[in-house]
Amino acid sequence: MRFILFLLPIFLLANPSLDEVLNYPKSYYRDFWLTEYLKNSKNEKAENIYNEITHKKSWQLKLLANRYAHYKNIYNCKHINRKNWSDYPYTCILENGFKLTDLKKMDSEEIKSLLNYIPKSKIKKEIEIIFNKNYKRSFKNLDIFYDIFLKYTPNVEISEFYINNIIKDRRFRYLLRLTIRNPKLNNIKKSLLNINYKMLNDKDKFDLALNAISLNRNNLAIKILKSAKHKRNRDNFWLYLLTKDKKYAKKLLDNKRLDFYTLYIYEKFNKKYKLDKIKISNKAKPLYNINNPLDVIKFYKDKYKIKNYYQFAKKLDNNKTLPLKALILDKAFKYTKNYYIMPNYNLKDLNVSQKALFYALARQESRFIPAQTSRSYAIGLMQMMPFLIRNFHSKEDMESFFRADVNVKYAKKHLKWLIKRLKHPLFVSYAYNGGIGFTKRKVLNYFKFKGKFEPFFSMEMVPYSESREYGKKVLTNYVIYKTLLGEKTTLHQLLNR
Repeated sequence: MRFILFLLPIFLLANPSLDEVLNYPKSYYRDFWLTEYLKNSKNEKAENIYNEITHKKSWQLKLLANRYAHYKNIYNCKHINRKNWSDYPYTCILENGFKLTDLKKMDSEEIKSLLNYIPKSKIKKEIEIIFNKNYKRSFKNLDIFYDIFLKYTPNVEISEFYINNIIKDRRFRYLLRLTIRNPKLNNIKKSLLNINYKMLNDKDKFDLALNAISLNRNNLAIKILKSAKHKRNRDNFWLYLLTKDKKYAKKLLDNKRLDFYTLYIYEKFNKKYKLDKIKISNKAKPLYNINNPLDVIKFYKDKYKIKNYYQFAKKLDNNKTLPLKALILDKAFKYTKNYYIMPNYNLKDLNVSQKALFYALARQESRFIPAQTSRSYAIGLMQMMPFLIRNFHSKEDMESFFRADVNVKYAKKHLKWLIKRLKHPLFVSYAYNGGIGFTKRKVLNYFKFKGKFEPFFSMEMVPYSESREYGKKVLTNYVIYKTLLGEKTTLHQLLNR
């Protein structure tokens, strides 16, 4: 369906029309603009706009619920207010509209009333188990067990027999990662010590080893890590920390690809690492405009069709497509090279440390491709969120943020603001990825562990995997870029701070 809004809101005057957006290829960029229209549409076309969005989100449904009673009922059914749950049909509760975590905020009389209201069902059985604290009843039914232990997270001990039964389910990895990073689940952590770790995959073994370290069972952690079939850099890094055996350090030194773990070991043994340069002759005409989101979408579609990355890289031999060539060469050499390009931006108002952090973040956020859109609708070179753009720079049209010069201009202000409040580049990186509120609430408290494995253990305990890995990558980038900019620094110096 194609339609045009005749009364365009002021914020869209310099941006693509709705009719143009509807003709874009399905992508997060298209969904971003449809959402902008959905937020600002006050007529009957809002429902049509919502239906055009490819990757729908809960908060988009809420926007529609504010306009239509039908959608309001759908939204409310999925987001029941625990104080008024009896106002909803019990079918809403049975269809996951009621969250088990709400039980933590309800008194016993409220829970009894809820149990009397809903018919016999799986959710009723789960509420009864939680209310009576009879968690052993859940051990025999894996669906009920994981519903309760992933959503309500009771801190109860699980016998060796049952702990080795629940690991057969794919949801075990979520329970494992949730448990080891939750300081309130010590009984479950102790239960995890009884797992037959040989039955686990390598990723789960790593987390299980961290659990053993947290309980001062270092010898068990070593056994678990040694049993990994395909050891990654982090496995060898932690085996080196735990055993001081240089053979694990050597395995890291043999890996030419730089990451947090290899860079630390290179520094530890005073070994030089190699950075790879990309030669640009400008013989090829630019195939894509990296400031145009539609061109970037086309590039990614073309990339998936390519069979010879080396030939494709030659077609990108132009300064204007340098970030794209770096991305393709990484694929061509199967991520064995270290490309740290430094496109020219207006960074005159930043000192060397700030410039290094800017490049470190840009490399991680967009690989220096300005017209990127993420699944969360972060946009541009520095992947700025729309709400952040509007809070700081409400007069700029959104489309301009896909241009590197505009994105850089405002990202610098945000970066300076974060540096002023958090100081250390590691914490700034966490905040840039997840927000300063997330960093203060969820991250800083994890850096209060004590022991000989700090700050490495704290870094592995950051609760969300995206932020956890993001911080390591940005800190590694920062060290390399600061050195490239003429101020030698090391991970060792930064981590000692």
